[in-house]
Amino acid sequence: MKKRLSFFLMLLIPLLTMAFVQAQELTYSGTVRDAEGNPLSGVSVAVVGTTIGTASGSNGSFTFRAPVGSKVLFSLVGKKSVTITTTNNAQINMTLEESEQEIEDVVVIAYGTAKKKDLTGSISTVDSKTLGAQANSTLTKALEGAAPGIQVSSVDGQPGYDMGIRIRGIGSSSQNNSNALVVIDGVPIAAGFNVLSTMNPKDIESVTILKDAASTALWGSRGANGVIMVTSKKGAKGQSKIDFEGKVGVNMLANNQPKLIRGVEDNYEMMWQSIYNSVRYGSTEKYTTNFSKPNMSHEAAALFASQHLFNYTGSTSIFTGPNALSNWMYYKVPGATYVSTGSGDNTSATMLDNYLIDPATGKINKDAVKLYDVDDWRKIAYTDRLRQEYTVSASGGGDKTDYFISTGYLSDPSYISNSNFKRYNIRSTVNSQITDWLKAGVNATYSNRSTRLQNGRFSSRNPGAAVQNVFRWTDGYKPLASIYQRDENGNMVYDAQGNPEVVRLLGQQYSPLGVVTPKAGGTRTTGYDLEYQMENSQSEYVSNDIATIGYLQGKFWNDFTFNVQMSVNQSYHMRYVSLPKKWGESSNAEQGMIGRYHTQYMDINSQETINWGHDYGKHHVDALIGHEFSWMKMESMNYKNSLSLIDNFTGTGNYIFLNNGGTFSGVGFGTQKEAMEGYFSRANYIYDDKYIATASIRKDGSSKFRYNEDRWGLFWSVGGAWRASSEEFMQSTSSWLSELKLRASYGVIGNQNGIGRYQGYQTWRYGAAGYTTPGSYQPSGWTLSQGAAPNTSITWEKKNTIDAGMDFSLWNRIHATVDWYQTNTTDLLLDAPISYAMTGQTSLLQNTGELQSRGLELDLNIDIIKQPELNWSFNVNAGHYKVKIMKVPESMINQQDAAHDQKWWYATADAWSSVGNTGSGAGAAYRRWIGGDYYNAIFAKYMGVDKSTGLPLYGALVTEANQGKFPNAKVGEFINTTDYSEAYMYDFGDATPDLIGGFGTTLRWKSFDFMASFAYQLGGLFFSNLYGNFIYNTSDIGNQVLSQDLLGNTFSESNQDAKYPMLMVNSPNASTVYSNGSRVSNGNTYTDMSVFDASYLNVKNITVGYTLPQKWMDKVKVASLRAYVSLDNMWVFSKAGIDPRNSIVGGLDVGAYTYPMIRSSSFGLKVTF
Repeated sequence: MKKRLSFFLMLLIPLLTMAFVQAQELTYSGTVRDAEGNPLSGVSVAVVGTTIGTASGSNGSFTFRAPVGSKVLFSLVGKKSVTITTTNNAQINMTLEESEQEIEDVVVIAYGTAKKKDLTGSISTVDSKTLGAQANSTLTKALEGAAPGIQVSSVDGQPGYDMGIRIRGIGSSSQNNSNALVVIDGVPIAAGFNVLSTMNPKDIESVTILKDAASTALWGSRGANGVIMVTSKKGAKGQSKIDFEGKVGVNMLANNQPKLIRGVEDNYEMMWQSIYNSVRYGSTEKYTTNFSKPNMSHEAAALFASQHLFNYTGSTSIFTGPNALSNWMYYKVPGATYVSTGSGDNTSATMLDNYLIDPATGKINKDAVKLYDVDDWRKIAYTDRLRQEYTVSASGGGDKTDYFISTGYLSDPSYISNSNFKRYNIRSTVNSQITDWLKAGVNATYSNRSTRLQNGRFSSRNPGAAVQNVFRWTDGYKPLASIYQRDENGNMVYDAQGNPEVVRLLGQQYSPLGVVTPKAGGTRTTGYDLEYQMENSQSEYVSNDIATIGYLQGKFWNDFTFNVQMSVNQSYHMRYVSLPKKWGESSNAEQGMIGRYHTQYMDINSQETINWGHDYGKHHVDALIGHEFSWMKMESMNYKNSLSLIDNFTGTGNYIFLNNGGTFSGVGFGTQKEAMEGYFSRANYIYDDKYIATASIRKDGSSKFRYNEDRWGLFWSVGGAWRASSEEFMQSTSSWLSELKLRASYGVIGNQNGIGRYQGYQTWRYGAAGYTTPGSYQPSGWTLSQGAAPNTSITWEKKNTIDAGMDFSLWNRIHATVDWYQTNTTDLLLDAPISYAMTGQTSLLQNTGELQSRGLELDLNIDIIKQPELNWSFNVNAGHYKVKIMKVPESMINQQDAAHDQKWWYATADAWSSVGNTGSGAGAAYRRWIGGDYYNAIFAKYMGVDKSTGLPLYGALVTEANQGKFPNAKVGEFINTTDYSEAYMYDFGDATPDLIGGFGTTLRWKSFDFMASFAYQLGGLFFSNLYGNFIYNTSDIGNQVLSQDLLGNTFSESNQDAKYPMLMVNSPNASTVYSNGSRVSNGNTYTDMSVFDASYLNVKNITVGYTLPQKWMDKVKVASLRAYVSLDNMWVFSKAGIDPRNSIVGGLDVGAYTYPMIRSSSFGLKVTF
């Protein structure tokens, strides 16, 4: 009996132990890494047969609680899944290897995806980490420097506005026709307003950039200038997770600003020198001065300049009138007396007995008492402002369905108080495997955007030197203009409410003559109140965008799949403009104005494709055929009224078109439609995973062409690649040569971007004009008018592109791509002159030119250190391209260039829009010739200062026509002259950059991470309208804020080696006898003094982050938490304090008083639950 009991107990004890162990639960934790030791986030950790599960955090860590002996599945898309059985060891560290089809080796291409190793074309990719790390309101800014061949440009720094994106430079007759096609989740975006600003960068999974014909041909004519393919995030099989990311920071003015003269002392002393030079050396003869034989003695001129510091206007007989210093007095001069001249707004004075500027020294009188400093307009306009960005997303999925839902909010204000951008967006993506052979999905987004512009001008986003431009005041006009009223002791004057009294510019405040009464006729007088305008004017875009994509994917027969996709994009835009009664659209009318622009877009796109693929031993063949149809409709309605009865009341009825309203009622309505249809096919052949061939063809039809026989264009490409590293004879190099692929492609792609929607049709207009009479608005009646003659001869531009490239990897650490390409654009669209008598037009768009672009690209990525707890990588990319004119019609040739022996013509002013008109002066900047660079910097050459006159010298070419003016020179000889009209237009070379690109580094050590990215541009030239028209204007002292370059460096009797010419007052005869280093005072006449090196370096982003220890997170039930600090666009280094990116053509023509870029510093948290 005892033996049997002992035997039973021996059996029972192990069973009880096993039951205890199986019932025991433990908390398991650990880290998931890839084969290289990098932590993997988002790994699904699921206990099989239960609902227990979690996901690894950003540092790869995870925690879950389960019974001992449970089976746990670790899975991640692109990795091999691993199942383990839990034991008593609570620490689990996992390594997941790559799956057969590595996710990072699959890229998005036209109408599908492909393995990168199987591609024959040129592409680049940008991942979500690079995009999401930056504080940008739109994706385009994040792409700057992110991939080779990408060039971005912007008219200004307005937040929320897309930058133009060009791939591999200019490929058409206009930079506006050379922007890349944007494709979002497979749908080409044909219409809308700043479409990429609708997307939250946190929702973007990747961006693929297609460059050559083999990559873009399937997109047809729309992809002629390259394609930016944006793929949004989707859900994945595994445990559901919720992510929250919040970022709070400060937006500030960019660092690279021109160095300007703002000091009171410098401006007074420079004005004194201008008057001195004008009266002592001024001449009535053209292009000379009396420097060699002065008009008066030094002492007499010095005394005159001191006496008339406040009222000299350039005339030797009349000294009354508003002086250049606007009569504001910053000093009290003991013993000085003032003799009044003029009255009202023209009141000024002559100083006697003692002077602000000592005649003996030309400097501020040492006895003068400074009462106050000049008011800084920047303090009114500029302020650091709070930036906020929040994103919440939820994602997950089961065996058959996955989902991704995201919502975001962004407040991205400018440092200008009346300029900002706000966005609310929602995105939802659901994919479901309905049956074994059928899958369906829907992707729906909504975005609300509000973009408020910095100025109140109705018709212009970037108004340049217009008075409504904030930057015209902060950096340009009237350097000594006071903002606030002061009394005789320099103390500020306050109104009854305790607010400082504001001076209306050109109106008067206290002076030694007392308080001068402004001109009668209104509260505004001739002045301007910047603070009031910023507070009470409004120019705002409000946009609502809805996009929906639905698809069905299925399998049928053997090896066949189909995809049917339909998308509908709708955009509703309203621009609202309200200008207060004290300041209307016109600077000369006290009226006020209100206006509204309503625009609605609808874009429908349908795609149907069938794919087939099969392996025959070592042979792989696949093919695709498809059809696409796109239809776009745009409707617009607008009106604007003027003359406000009640200030600051924006009701429509408050504006009654009366009292000489400079801009009266304008009403408009319009509808535009466009359609495109395409049939396409692609075939790929791969042998033994070594030899790859691909071909594609597409036939596009466009409604832009009137006749059916002209509507269709056929475009195609072929490509091949050789994976040399897979050859047996290369295996001896496999220890260091990980990958080597050679590839080449050629194709012909059409382009219709430069053709208007109705250019081939006869158009008619039906509308009414109107005019005002005292007390009423009178319509002139409705009229029917004929539009321009239809142009039925135009056709597609054709881009013939060849690309040769090499992809290689060394020691599985150094990965590089090199590309060479050449594109010849034939049937280039040019405005060629035609007979006005025959057509009623002076020019007609014709396919008569040819353009050639060549370039090289490099993309290099280096994994410097690859360790489990330390990872350091570096990347750099570079692109070089040149564009040349190869053919133009003979009718466009203007004349022979005597020096260069080349025929040239004045091209359309698309590249140098702010430089001037054709035919004179800076018009030469448009001059181009066959075989020449598309953007030649052609200007007069500044040769320094003429020591006999103090005037600027220009290089001139002696010709038979002008030899009479230069009797001592031979024809063909280069000489110097002070006459700008005789200046020779020199070719300073190609203005396009020599090199564009970016570089960056990523460092991870334990729980710390660091990332830095930079964008750069080397070489090239840009023309600065700011320097050319304003801050180098040495004849307009007091009216312009001038460059510090002029301080101590202008010509005088004691400084004859100065770089810049003599300071002079802009007198009545100055327009003919005097010109400065950049222009004649009355016209657009520029020299290379306003042309600068377009190189720049932008420190795009620096981010430092720390992921908190997982054991801390376990206590609060959080999967992971990362905190970081980010600096964006913090430092931009460029010449002359001008940002070359603030250009419509990417660094060739930068306008005056442009909106500088924004820089940001932020603190962020990312939490995963």
